[in-house]
Amino acid sequence: MTDQQPSIEQQPSLYTRLGGYDVIYQFAGAVLRKTMAHPVIGHIWAHMSESTFQKEHINFVDFLSQHWGGSAKYRGRDMVTAHRGMGLTEEHWQATLDCLEECYNDYDLAPELRKEVNDFLVKFKPAVIGSPSYRDVVLAHPEMDPAKGMKSVGVIWPKHGKSAEQETVPKLEQ
Repeated sequence: MTDQQPSIEQQPSLYTRLGGYDVIYQFAGAVLRKTMAHPVIGHIWAHMSESTFQKEHINFVDFLSQHWGGSAKYRGRDMVTAHRGMGLTEEHWQATLDCLEECYNDYDLAPELRKEVNDFLVKFKPAVIGSPSYRDVVLAHPEMDPAKGMKSVGVIWPKHGKSAEQETVPKLEQ
């Protein structure tokens, strides 16, 4: 008999508890489909090519899978770079959360998993909303060379030193 406590089984990763890559792939597709149909945010996909959409879908799945404990490797841009210049607002954020909630209901996701997914996603809010629209910045600055970016005319986003992703990405457990 030893004085050591028996090792406590570690809870399976969120990735495993959700059902793995194929389920996350289907769920991400459903979320994108709902957001495309939403009257507030659907316009974002209005001029997106099939190829670009498919790349976005795979990047979304790989991002979630990697951060939730799967073996997929996210190779997309960081969240600030991916969303800088989109002009996304609180209204857009709420519309996305509404679409997520509909998908949770469609997939009959348990309340504790909904909370865990939401808690993860909310950490990225500063990296997703608040950037001015790149189009608006270009049009407001006729002297601007569009290839040089918003910084060339003094528009900095995010305004703090670190990117929102660097501040908010949870550490992956090995």
